[in-house]
Amino acid sequence: FSPQVAAIIQREAEDFANGHLCEITVLFSDLRGFTAYSQHLAPGKVLDLLNEVHSCMVEVVFAHGGTLDKYIGDGLMAYFGAPIAQPDHAARALRCAHAMRSAFHKLNSIRAVAGKAELRLSIGLNTGPAVVGAMGAANRREFTAVGDTVNLAARMENLTRVYGSDILLSGDTASKAGEAFEVRQLGETQIRGRKMPLQVIKTDAWTA
Repeated sequence: FSPQVAAIIQREAEDFANGHLCEITVLFSDLRGFTAYSQHLAPGKVLDLLNEVHSCMVEVVFAHGGTLDKYIGDGLMAYFGAPIAQPDHAARALRCAHAMRSAFHKLNSIRAVAGKAELRLSIGLNTGPAVVGAMGAANRREFTAVGDTVNLAARMENLTRVYGSDILLSGDTASKAGEAFEVRQLGETQIRGRKMPLQVIKTDAWTA
C-alpha cells in the first residue's frame, strides 16, 4: 500500500474487517505475451523483469492516489476511491492508465537501447460498487475489493486483445471520468449472467 493508505488501514483495522460498500474504479494491467517470452529467460531474469515493470507501474499508481490490491503474475490490480474516498476516482484511474502507458513506453525505449525485446502493456478499467475490506483466514488477511465491478474490469483488460487497444474502459468509467478524455465506443459485449451488454470504450488522449 501507499503509506497513507497503510496508515488508514492500521488505524481503522476493526472497521475494515466488517467491510465497506464503495463505488470505486478498478484497474487491471497485464503484459501481453509474457508467458511465451519468459520461457526463453533464466529464472533470475524473469524476476528481474517483473520487478522492473512492477516497480515502474506501482510508482505511477501511487502517484495518482491509487491502492495496489495485488500482483497477478506479470499483471496487477489496483483501484481508486477506497479506502480514501475520492469523488474523482474514475478520472484518477484513467489518468493513471495514460501515465502507465507513457511510463511503459519509456521503459521500452530503455530496453531497446540495451537490445532487449519490446513488451506490450494492456489495461482495463471499470467503475461501480464493490465490497472493500480485510478478508481471508484469521492468520492471513488481505485488504481487497471484490464483486462484479472487479470481474468486469478484468474482462475489459482481456478484451484489449480482441479490440487491439492498449487501454479499454467500460461505459460506466467513461461517463464518470468526465469530458477531459477523448473516448470512442468500439462496441458492446454480452457478459454471461448480465442482462445489459457491456460497453467497450477506447481512449487515446487526455486533454486536461
